[in-house]
Amino acid sequence: MFENFHNIFSGSTEKTFNICRECGGACEHNKIGTLLPGEKEYMASKLGISVYEFKTRYLDILEMDDGTRIDVLKLGKLCPFLNRETNECECREFKAILCKIYPVVFKVEGEGITFIIDSWCQLSKKKECRSYFETAIPLFSALPVPAEWFGYVASYDDLCFDYDQLKKHRKGKKPCEVFSLQELLDLQKNGLGADHLQLYSETETEKLMV
Repeated sequence: MFENFHNIFSGSTEKTFNICRECGGACEHNKIGTLLPGEKEYMASKLGISVYEFKTRYLDILEMDDGTRIDVLKLGKLCPFLNRETNECECREFKAILCKIYPVVFKVEGEGITFIIDSWCQLSKKKECRSYFETAIPLFSALPVPAEWFGYVASYDDLCFDYDQLKKHRKGKKPCEVFSLQELLDLQKNGLGADHLQLYSETETEKLMV
């Protein structure tokens, strides 16, 4: 399933790479990288390590209000897969799919999921880049992801967190730590809390598929 996705969609071209390099990867700052259900097992197998080792080295867990747990890339200023010496991604061939398809994002409307291009991203300004990422939408839509999972992720996916505060907050915690949603809401940048969740509007994004 995941292997097929990565074989079809590479996630970048020379043109998209140059745009991201000029931008400085602004989308990666103070954000949460979320794994799809079952994706940690796939990524661990690609690295040739156990799921336990993968979780310890690369993941934290976000626990929702009803107890549902979501796998997220280890919370910190830099992605755990970023090589500090070369600034290259060490999981490019099996990168977390939600990271790989950005600026494709989604919003939940009732029981439906709408896939959109985030117009905030510089990649959305180039027609060639938009067209390229649009090809990921049917591939992503075909993945067997439960509808409720989208609802959980939508509750935090467009928030920005203060990782300086988070670094202090996680002192003494386990390598693969469990965070409650409220903990992270309290660590948003500018002190924003749960009452200030901001969802994408049609003036900020372009609707592509329902």
